[in-house]
Amino acid sequence: MTVLLPFVVNAGLNFVLGLMIAFFLGPAEFGRYAIGAAIVVLVNTAMLDWIKLSAVRFYSLKTRETQPEIRATLDCLIAGISISLCALLLAAVAAGIDFRMPAMMLAASVLAGIGAGLFDYHGAIARARFLDAAYARLVIVKNLLALILMVGGAWLTRDPTVVLLGGLLSAAVALVSVRKTLADAPLSFSAARRDLAWTFAKYALPLVAGNAIYSLIPLLNRSLLAGAHGFAEAGYFSLASDMGLRLFGTLGATLEIVLLRAVIRLDETRGRRAAQKRIAANIVIVLAVALPAVVGFWLVLPAFDRMLVPPSFQGRFSAYMALLLPGFAAITIFQAALYPAFMIEKRTLVTTLAAVIGLCVNLAIVAAFATSGPMVYGVAQTAAFLAVLAITAVMALRSLPVLPPLRDCGAILLAVAAMAATIWPLRDRFDPALELVLQVVAGAVAYGAVVVICDVARCRTLALLWWAGRRGRRG
Repeated sequence: MTVLLPFVVNAGLNFVLGLMIAFFLGPAEFGRYAIGAAIVVLVNTAMLDWIKLSAVRFYSLKTRETQPEIRATLDCLIAGISISLCALLLAAVAAGIDFRMPAMMLAASVLAGIGAGLFDYHGAIARARFLDAAYARLVIVKNLLALILMVGGAWLTRDPTVVLLGGLLSAAVALVSVRKTLADAPLSFSAARRDLAWTFAKYALPLVAGNAIYSLIPLLNRSLLAGAHGFAEAGYFSLASDMGLRLFGTLGATLEIVLLRAVIRLDETRGRRAAQKRIAANIVIVLAVALPAVVGFWLVLPAFDRMLVPPSFQGRFSAYMALLLPGFAAITIFQAALYPAFMIEKRTLVTTLAAVIGLCVNLAIVAAFATSGPMVYGVAQTAAFLAVLAITAVMALRSLPVLPPLRDCGAILLAVAAMAATIWPLRDRFDPALELVLQVVAGAVAYGAVVVICDVARCRTLALLWWAGRRGRRG
């Protein structure tokens, strides 16, 4: 599907982007950049993400024709909040409020957060209308320009503010490139409806509150770490945290978009119970992708660290990443497998309560073990995300009419164990490049073999049916 292409490109470019920015900025400046990048995520999540989520839930090809007021209300909301944030930023800078960071860096972070929110919103509009080519153009243009402008800014200036402005400019150009394709009608405040805005807020704001807390946890940890151990240590932590959140966040978003389309369509055409059964089946698919990705990344970390991580970050990167990986797995599974169960029933308050508990777990561990060294921040973040997964898993599974097939779940664990047994003897045995290639190929073969033999999610059966149908058409 065309919609998958931008995510593959996005994951690859985000991977390269983080490493190259870290290489040119160095640990201390990258630590400062990471705080700005966390503010970008927080502004987007707390102020604008609820409009994107409302577009995902309420805007579709059908409502585009029958209820044009939905798009008009969404457009007015996104425009109004963006303008209001710009005005507040200008007033804060003019008043000389001390935010304990340079005013230009703060301004770049907030503006980049607005740009990210507009980018995500228009991406949701493109997916809702099944404009896969336009969505691919939006994502690819943004990421290619980000690679040029952000890495180029880091190389030329070694200034985190310039890097953040490069991200803002890349999002702006990408939005211009699809503006006409995604437009429904000129912006009209008279067509917007207050009751719809209230409906959107009631649906999305509890979920956004949870997402904002998830974004706050990494920002809080890196800020506390910088205060206790310096910006260089915060930079080590931030490279591992940012790269993991980007890679596994992209993985979760890819799975969510591909799988959620079918769930929403079933809900509209065949009813709630059919959609919930699909959600239960999708949990197996998410586990089959997320678990080998996380375990495999942990197994190849030594070779990855020696081969691809900037020299000034080596060792510290892999130490933090090993601690953070279980938390990344938790967020991926929550986003792609469990969130649809709450979305379809509009019970998004559960995610907020889970996020609050996760934040409390993070703060409690940091407070209790603050003198144990910087690694405690990685443990705290992972514990927070695992707590969120545990709570949402119990609530989501209780709401579904059927459980995910336990046989398939067991087969996935068996496949992951086989993959680990295959990769482990190859660690620290060869040149990093050769070792990494051998580990990836051998692990993929071992995992894939068990999955196919056990027919997880009926993959072998479906493949045989597809092949038989293709041969029949040829005949």
